[in-house]
Amino acid sequence: MFITTPEFLPQHREQHQHLLQIVSAAEARGQARVVEMNQQVLGNLEQIITTLEADPRRAGDHR
Repeated sequence: MFITTPEFLPQHREQHQHLLQIVSAAEARGQARVVEMNQQVLGNLEQIITTLEADPRRAGDHR
């Protein structure tokens, strides 16, 4: 179980931006496995960020 709160939104956004850069560079180099691994993490982060932004009180459990 992963629990987070709105106070960590800046860190989640920063990590999301960093991963976007990693994925972009990996795509340019043809590193499909690196892209695949990080796309899943990006999706999770996007869900966390969206949930925290939409309703900070529901920020409990993200898997």
